[in-house]
Amino acid sequence: MFLLGSSLAWFVGHLAEHYTSDATFNVDYGNPPDSLLLRDVSKKNINVRLNAGGFQLLLFAFKPKSVYVDLSSLETTGTKYYVSPNSYRDQIGNQLSKYIQIVEMDRDTMFFDFQKIHKKKLAVVSNVNIDLQQHYLLDKNWKLVPDSIIVRGPKDEIAELEHIGTKKISLSPLRHNFSEELELQLPTNLKNTTYSHRKVRIVGEIFKFSERIIQVPINVINVPQGVEVRTFPEMASILCRDRLDVLKGLKESDFEVSADYAQLKENGDNMMKLELTRKMDSVNVVQLKEDKVEFILMKP
Repeated sequence: MFLLGSSLAWFVGHLAEHYTSDATFNVDYGNPPDSLLLRDVSKKNINVRLNAGGFQLLLFAFKPKSVYVDLSSLETTGTKYYVSPNSYRDQIGNQLSKYIQIVEMDRDTMFFDFQKIHKKKLAVVSNVNIDLQQHYLLDKNWKLVPDSIIVRGPKDEIAELEHIGTKKISLSPLRHNFSEELELQLPTNLKNTTYSHRKVRIVGEIFKFSERIIQVPINVINVPQGVEVRTFPEMASILCRDRLDVLKGLKESDFEVSADYAQLKENGDNMMKLELTRKMDSVNVVQLKEDKVEFILMKP
């Protein structure tokens, strides 16, 4: 026991002394400019000679030291990017304990191979199936938040991206306003591409609707000179669905229904196709009750 104690005291006493020793630091690089993607580096580790207490040097023997080099202040020469020895020596020295001194370090300049990063704004496309309870409508002003995202990556990776879809989801049966988080279907094969968002939110209002039928005169267009056309009936019925206060404000002049004489087929058919050529876009549902009308030609 006396021998063990004295040996331990001798060992601890020697560890308290300062020594000069060689070590190798692994280098982690980060914070490159936003417009550049780091592909390769000229140095992945650095050899150093340190002066430190035995305790500190002993720790390096059990766990290799990693140091961080910030690339936000890269220097350039022509098309090459580099960090000078003085710059990375100062960065590494600031990460070491005040009890450790750098005696000597590699003096090689660090060179970096970068690929230019491009960015692109892509619209988000909803893949949401919304099923409503009977007599309820979804307001057409529902929205995705955000409705677009920014992708950043090498040009050859993002060139063919046109939009980003949400994952498929069904919401049913609904009768109240909703706000749901949606995951995006992000490509898995674009290894160097990043996305400003991985999720969006769909927000919508649901309301119990009322109906109103509006009668509008049928306007026959492209009628040749010397020809008169009469339709049966002369009025078209338009079905509108929305909130009651919206329907109350609608007027006949807000709509127009046309029949194009020039589109008649030469098959003896006495039916003309109807088209809604003017409507109130703010109304949630506007549709013709009939899409065709009978007609006869009359002598002027």
